[in-house]
Amino acid sequence: MKLGRCPVCHSNLHLDQLIADEAGRQLLGQFARMNYKLGGNMVAYLALFRPTKQDLSNAKALGLVTETLALTNNHNALAEALEQTVASLQQSRINGTGKQLTNHNYLRKVLTARLGQIAQETPVGSTIEYKAQTVTNPDEDRRLFQERMRQLGGRVHEVPNE
Repeated sequence: MKLGRCPVCHSNLHLDQLIADEAGRQLLGQFARMNYKLGGNMVAYLALFRPTKQDLSNAKALGLVTETLALTNNHNALAEALEQTVASLQQSRINGTGKQLTNHNYLRKVLTARLGQIAQETPVGSTIEYKAQTVTNPDEDRRLFQERMRQLGGRVHEVPNE
């Protein structure tokens, strides 16, 4: 299935080619579960691992995404840490001092600092709770909403599944 054209090289993009191998399917699935900010920052972060004269394989990219997501359940803090890491390392590459990343150590430092900052910003005894993003489907969301509305005594209009 042709999706369109690459905005850079103008070659055709095909969905069936993106999912041709197991790692490609899993990688696409990982990105589908991310919000826009986390997904965009993750792509930019993966580019820091790409060898100068090679492409990053789907298997390597999948491993990097899995390792990165395992660093924390706070996806908002992770997205911000990824953004800061990419900006800093891209600037060092522009200055000629940056190299290809080989591990997540720098991101860990940035993320630890960001999580510490969040903890300091949250007042003691606050009821604010940071939750990991959960993936639900629209049917489950609708069912949970209708169940909660019935509990609260509200009227529930059944909407047929599309």
